[in-house]
Amino acid sequence: MRVERLELEDFRNYEHESVAFAPGLNLIVGPNAQGKTNLLEAVHCLGGLGSPRSHDAALVREGAERALVHGDVVRGQRNIRIDVEIRAGGGMRALMNKTPVRSVRQLGDASVSVFFGPDELSLVKGSPEGRRRFLDDLVVKLRPARDKLRREWERVLRQRNALLKTAPRGRPGSTDATLAVWDEALIGAGAALTAARLEAIGLAVPFAARRYQAVARRAGLELAYQSSWVDEAFALQALEAPHAVDEGKLREMLADRLDEVRVRELERGISLAGPHRDDVAVRLPGTAGDTMLDARSHASQGDQRTAALALKLGEHDLLTDALDDQPVLLLDDVFSELDPARRKWLAASVGDVGQTLVTTTSAADVELTGIEALFEVSAGAVSRP
Repeated sequence: MRVERLELEDFRNYEHESVAFAPGLNLIVGPNAQGKTNLLEAVHCLGGLGSPRSHDAALVREGAERALVHGDVVRGQRNIRIDVEIRAGGGMRALMNKTPVRSVRQLGDASVSVFFGPDELSLVKGSPEGRRRFLDDLVVKLRPARDKLRREWERVLRQRNALLKTAPRGRPGSTDATLAVWDEALIGAGAALTAARLEAIGLAVPFAARRYQAVARRAGLELAYQSSWVDEAFALQALEAPHAVDEGKLREMLADRLDEVRVRELERGISLAGPHRDDVAVRLPGTAGDTMLDARSHASQGDQRTAALALKLGEHDLLTDALDDQPVLLLDDVFSELDPARRKWLAASVGDVGQTLVTTTSAADVELTGIEALFEVSAGAVSRP
């Protein structure tokens, strides 16, 4: 798939701009803070997942009420027009071929992209929230209809937390009946979302591991699902057989955990078990190579960056395989963060992955060959030299 043309209105620092991209490698050059990354961000929005680096409301140009992103997308034999409106007060709505979509996540049926920038190091060393978002976005990219799993989970969690927050502390049992209803809803929504997560991560592991081995020149990247309520052996088995995750067993485990934490939940007024508290561990081989260690605490920054890059390129490989099409690859100023060996490897890797948009402050830094289109960005304006 590819984005043939991108048009922006009041998006970040762009008042109005139109760009025609080449189907292969596109290099976007310019000083910092001129709008290079904003172009990649806009392409990512065409897939319905919003900004990969900030809240959507921040996408609206200062002083404007809304931002508009228009894209002409080619996927297979289809030519698709996508129009996205982002409101300053928050929220997005979209048209696909001039027809409103019920949810912007449906845009994933037309446009899919993979974004990698300097901040993606947080996939390895950052908070669990970033890894959960990566995983949940991957679930939706694989099957856009599964966005309803996340939305249902978020709705049930909000309602149950509201009930726990208002439950009388001095009257045990006074909310049991109502809480039982929301327990059942939480168990169903939580098990469904977790099953989808385990499937996605299980499918991604082989692709990410191969990418890590190629750049690090050693095997060993592993991913593990960490949870206070999912049995470790069950999670390991699920990752090994991602198409056969037992959702019923997940329901049982979450129900048991809710019973265990019931008193503490009522004391604290918040849900203490569920996928909103889970994490993904990235593990790399230790110095001796015979022990797998958590990359957050035991890997060098170079190895952490390599692991993050392997995860994102592995995501691209998985989506290419699952969707029978190549997502758009968005690389935001990543070459400057890599050592010469890793830069050389990445430059060689982007040659056959379909449409790729690369930003850099200097074309000399990226060592890319086969560039089909070169753009210069300055103060929210794009030109062809």
